[in-house]
Parts: sequence; structure tokens; C-alpha cells
Amino acid sequence: MLAIFSPALAKRGFGPGEQDYEYVNVREGAHMFWWLYHTTANVTDSSERPLILWLMGGPGGSSTGVGNFGLVGPVDELLQPREYNWVKDFNVLYVDNPVRAGFSFVEDLHFLTTNISQIATDLVAVMKNFYKLLPKFKNTPLYIYGISYGGKMGVEFAQAFHKEIQEGNVEANIVGVSMGNAWISPIDSVMTWAPFLYQVSLIDETGFDLIDEQAKYTKEKLDNGQNMHAGLEFLRTQNLIEELTDGVDFYNILTKMPKSNRDDRSFDERLIAKFLYGKYEERGEIDLINLMNGPVKEALGIPSYVSWGMQAANIFNYLLEDFMLPVTDIVDDLLHRTNVEVHICNGNMDLIVDTPGQLLWIDRLKWKNKMEFVNASRTTTWVNNTIEGYQKSGGGLWFYWLNVAGHGHAVRQPLTHHVRKPALLKLSVAVN
Repeated sequence: MLAIFSPALAKRGFGPGEQDYEYVNVREGAHMFWWLYHTTANVTDSSERPLILWLMGGPGGSSTGVGNFGLVGPVDELLQPREYNWVKDFNVLYVDNPVRAGFSFVEDLHFLTTNISQIATDLVAVMKNFYKLLPKFKNTPLYIYGISYGGKMGVEFAQAFHKEIQEGNVEANIVGVSMGNAWISPIDSVMTWAPFLYQVSLIDETGFDLIDEQAKYTKEKLDNGQNMHAGLEFLRTQNLIEELTDGVDFYNILTKMPKSNRDDRSFDERLIAKFLYGKYEERGEIDLINLMNGPVKEALGIPSYVSWGMQAANIFNYLLEDFMLPVTDIVDDLLHRTNVEVHICNGNMDLIVDTPGQLLWIDRLKWKNKMEFVNASRTTTWVNNTIEGYQKSGGGLWFYWLNVAGHGHAVRQPLTHHVRKPALLKLSVAVN
């Protein structure tokens, strides 16, 4: 077992505000890193405001890097203050997950996770450590926020952690699991790519037929239990779309991609970069890599043998057989058996997890209070006298349609009008 540096709590860390951070030996050979930003809200103690557990997607994206500096933290990767950041209203706990993402690491590749059940078990160990070190948060409302694949990991963790709480193995107050463009039923996304692209005029009839045929082949592999092959066919479907559209941005179809960006690197390289860093541009990736492996690493006392953000390819490959499997049954279980709220936010310009695909799997859910959601009216979401989207709720489920919003950047601003009523807290997406 390697010796892990364990900083004292209540450190300043890196950047503004009070912070805590810690390594956790989640199991033999596997070490995970968490980093808490205490809220800067005007409260007597930070535990008076909700705690958000942030899970990045990919799998292999870093919460401490992309989630923090790239999306919702107090400063961006150029260390410029972010006009709105989640820490202004909430305590935000970034966990580099799964092991080997970000500053988390393994002593050998065979300690990597191969499915989300193992990922959830590791996260349970992390959160037990967190509450042991910071017991003041035991009664604080906990919301899990997962973006993309982080949503898939988030619902599995929510189910496992709820069980741990019920069995008395940990004291915590889990209230909701929220998802931004979440990878819950991957095949529903793949099967709706062709009609979505056709309806917005990004492909013609020939393109529709080719993509639809490849999507059906991907589904056939999944239906036959050939999960690894289904994952590979998913990648081939994406490459086909890349070819037919001459480089559509899978994360926001409104993005006009410069030709030079498409020529410099392969589609797979750019896609991984988007997963990891929230952008295609090489300059932004270098900025974040240098920041995390330079001043951030030094300020947090990260061991010299740990290198941030270079491990995602291994993580993705080890999880490829699990990648295309749905977790809709877990969402159903949370809604049917627990009081954990489920919030789903989706940007309507996202392709990789498109809204039509999300609505398909939601329609197939069977929880006991489903008709409350089905019969509910959809209402408009106004922000500063502007329509930012629509929402619908009932039976413990909230769904948010976000206008002109994409994937990786669709997590900027929570709706805070009910922040002092934790049961009504809704996490949403600002259009960017």
C-alpha cells in the first residue's frame, strides 16, 4: 500500500474560500480524492446550506478539474472569477471518480472499475470518509449532481448510499439526485440520432438511412448481450455521423466548428478531449492540464507520482462493456421505493444525449406515482424575463427542458428560488 498524503482539514486549498480535501483508500490499490468548497453564502455555518456531490462524466472526466474550473467553481481555468458559481449558494464536493480520474489513482490497472456497481461501492467509501471527517454535514440536505456518464454513476450511487443509510452504516440526509444530459439509457440516444439530425437539416435522406442502419446494428448487439460490441458500434455510429456532417459538435449542434480543428486530430481524440476538458480547443486543454499539474497540485499537496487527467483512456476501455447498459431500473427503484427526488435537466441542442432519447426511457418507467408526472402540466421557466426552458414535475420526478443549451456547458446555474426549502431545490441549467 502506498503512503498517501493526508492534509489537515479546514485548509485554504487553492482559490477563494474555505476548503477541505482528502485522499481515501477506498480499497486495496485504489485511492480517490475529494475536494470540498464550503459555501460563501451569508450563513453562520456552511452546513446550513445544501451539499452538492458533483460527479463528472466521460467516464474519466475530472470533477476537481472540469467540474470545478471548467464549469461551476469560483474561478475558471484562467483563474478569472466566475460571475455565477455554485459555491455562492451551496457547498460543492468534487470527487475525482472513477478511480484514476483526475487526482484519483490506482497502483495497478487491474484495480480499475469495470462497472457502475463497483464505482458506486467506491463512492460509498468516499462519502463515509467525508462524513466521518466533517460530521457537521450529516443532517445537511445532500444532492447528487451527475453530468453525462456522471448521471449514470449518480443514480447507482444514490441507490447504494440510500441503502447504507437505511441500514445504519452511515448518517446522511440524501434528498435528491440531479442529472444534466445524463447517460441513463444510451441506446435511446443512439436510436434517435438519425431523426434528430434529419429534423434539424444536418443530414439528408441518404445520411438518415446510413445512420439509422448503423444505430439499429448497435441495438442488435446490445439486445443480444454483446455489450462490448455494442460499445464499439456506438463509437462507429459517432464516426459515421462525423463523416456525414463534416464534424457536427456532438455536445452542441449550434457550434460552428472551424475546419482546422477537425484536421488537427482524429474524431476520437477530439471526443475524448471534449469528455475530459469540456471543449475541443487544444489551448483550453493545455491551460487546464498545466493548472492542475502545477499550482493546484502543489497547493493541495498531491503526491509527486500522481499526474492529473492523463488516465481517461484506460478508464473508458475498462468500462466499455458496461458503457451501453441502461440504469432505468435504478431510476424506477429510487422513485418507487425511496423518497429521493429525481431531477433531470436536458439541453435541447445536445446531440450525444438528446432530449428525444431521454423522453423515450422516461415514458417506459413504471413507478407507482408515475401518473402524477404524466398528468402534470408543463410550465415555463423564466429567468430575468427570458424563457430559458420548461419544466414538469410529479410523483418525485422533475424534468427540465433547457433552451439553446448543449451538453458539457449545460450546468452553469442552479435555480435557487427555493434554496431555503431543500425538498423543493431544483438544479437546472443556464443556456450558454
